[in-house]
Amino acid sequence: MKESEALAALAGMGIMVLVVVGALVLAVSIFYFLTLHQTMNAVGEERRPLAGGLIWLALIPGLGLVWYMIYILLLSSALRKELAQRQLPGDGSFGISLALVILQVLCFIPYINLLAAIPALALWLVHWVRMAGYRRLLQPAQTALAV
Repeated sequence: MKESEALAALAGMGIMVLVVVGALVLAVSIFYFLTLHQTMNAVGEERRPLAGGLIWLALIPGLGLVWYMIYILLLSSALRKELAQRQLPGDGSFGISLALVILQVLCFIPYINLLAAIPALALWLVHWVRMAGYRRLLQPAQTALAV
């Protein structure tokens, strides 16, 4: 095998790996955004700052990241109001959402991104679990009122 053929084969494998990793990241993002969508819809309409379906705008490259950061802060604020109104425990995880936004912004700064990436990933997982918990906490009360 010639050197150019070996290099072409290596480049092809690299592209395949990037496509597979990209597809996995997209699939995980879809499930995460679905959780955020359902959590926002679990908030009462009078305390919901925007429709839950608007999270899907975060899939737009570039602008989507900024929209996602705004969305999770608005969601946490709405959750705090909803939990207070229903007299349920919790603070809407506003502190976690704000810390996640700050860490994600730090991930765009060279050299600091090396320090911020792992905590951002860990906090993102914590945020996902918390939002799913708030959705489960709010939805049974919402369906009981509807019956």
